[in-house]
Amino acid sequence: MKKEYPQNKHEWSIAIQEGLGITLTSGKELHRDGRFPADDLLEFIKKEYSEGFGENFVPALLRNLKGLINWVYGNGAEPYWPGKDK
Repeated sequence: MKKEYPQNKHEWSIAIQEGLGITLTSGKELHRDGRFPADDLLEFIKKEYSEGFGENFVPALLRNLKGLINWVYGNGAEPYWPGKDK
């Protein structure tokens, strides 16, 4: 049985808040100041989404981690998941 994963940036902000305790407001501030804890998010993704999801799910998230952060907390567009960050 496959688990549900966040489908949009709002759902991602909720998942990150529940997993790391980073609110949307503080995430935006951390992102703006260049202090967003990307390593913590990387570890959270590995832990939370390793089982019960497609085999390409976590690699796509990790490959596009900067894009995910910019999408959720900045002004970036949704990352192109099959590709790589620019």
